[in-house]
Formats: sequence, C-alpha cells, structure tokens
Amino acid sequence: MNNWMFMLVLVGIMVLVIGWFAFKMAKKQKVLLEITPGYPKGYFQNQGMGLGIAIGAGIGVALENIPVGVGVGVALGVAFGASKEARHKDEIRPPTEEEKTLKKQQLVFTASILSIGLLVAILFYLLNR
Repeated sequence: MNNWMFMLVLVGIMVLVIGWFAFKMAKKQKVLLEITPGYPKGYFQNQGMGLGIAIGAGIGVALENIPVGVGVGVALGVAFGASKEARHKDEIRPPTEEEKTLKKQQLVFTASILSIGLLVAILFYLLNR
C-alpha cells in the first residue's frame, strides 16, 4: 500500500508543477499578445488541438476507449483550429523571437515531465512485480 501512496503523492506533485508551469506560460503568452498585434502562426491550430484532446478524452471515457476518443478529438481540434485560422488570416503574423523562445521552453518542459513520468511508471512497475 505504501507504493500506491508514494505514486499518488508523486502524481500530485507533478500535477501541481505542471499547473504552475502552465499558469506562468499562459501569463507570458498573454503579455506577448498584448505587446505585438495579431496572432502568431499556429496559434489557433494549437488552441483547437488542445480543446480537441480535452473533449476527445471525455468522448473516449464515454466510449470506454480513450485512444479512439483522443484521436477523434485531435481530428476535430485540427479542423476547428484550421477553420479559425482561416477566419483570422489577416491577423496572423510570424512568431517573434520571444514566442520562439517560449515555445522551446514549453517543449523542454513537456519532454522533461514525460521523461520523469515514464521513469516513475517504470519504477512503480518494478516495485510492484
């Protein structure tokens, strides 16, 4: 039972860290959008995919097949993002250097969290064998 508590605490810590990072990045993104007019290329596409994945996960739970739900959600999100980008095509601009740096930070953070999560899952599996 101690392993389950350890895992629960670790997942809780990871959720808090991810939430904190997401909050900080959203704040920086908001400031960058206020400074420069328009939206960087891919802005609406990313929003659509994020929304689609969230909705797709819910659909997957309802269908009792989460991967299919997420796949459907990604497809719907890409379509939604592409249509929204087409509607705002006159407001789309190339990303600034600050936005590129922010994107790199997000990529490094995401890769780090995924790596840590994978290591924790492997450790948990080995401890419970």
